[in-house]
Amino acid sequence: MNQHRYLTKALKAAGLAIGAAVVAGGALPAQAATAGTADAAGSAAVDAYMAAFPGGTKISNNEIAWQGGDVRVVLSATARSCPRGYYCVYEHNYWRGAMGAWRASAANCKKFKFTAYWRDKVSSFWARGTCPDDNYFLKDAKKFQPDPFEPLVGKKPYVRFNDRYDYAARGYTD
Repeated sequence: MNQHRYLTKALKAAGLAIGAAVVAGGALPAQAATAGTADAAGSAAVDAYMAAFPGGTKISNNEIAWQGGDVRVVLSATARSCPRGYYCVYEHNYWRGAMGAWRASAANCKKFKFTAYWRDKVSSFWARGTCPDDNYFLKDAKKFQPDPFEPLVGKKPYVRFNDRYDYAARGYTD
């Protein structure tokens, strides 16, 4: 009986250790950022995100930029984190959690594909860019079925198709 209890305790401890390693090693960078607000935790989250999506420049312990600042990620954001001239999408309702942002440009107004992390994560947005309001949409790329879309205009605390969008693009169809 004692051996069984010892084995059960050992397996539980090993399971916890393995589980913690999976979470630490496999946690998405934005999730790691919400675990704490200390500079060290923020810096580690930014470093993890940069390792997952190379080519970025660390702006702070909370922000990374790519393409000369045209594309940004803020790991712990609010609505105020969205700069003028950018389109910002948030992983949670009411402009919370990680924020992905891209500056309006001729190419980005035509189509802006989200990275693997951002696909199916958008829950709110703030459109502060200059793409034509009547012709710019959040879209969901699904094969062999209609693609849900939503006008990417204004500031919305939640989206119609939560956690479904894969890219932003001009027009009803791509």
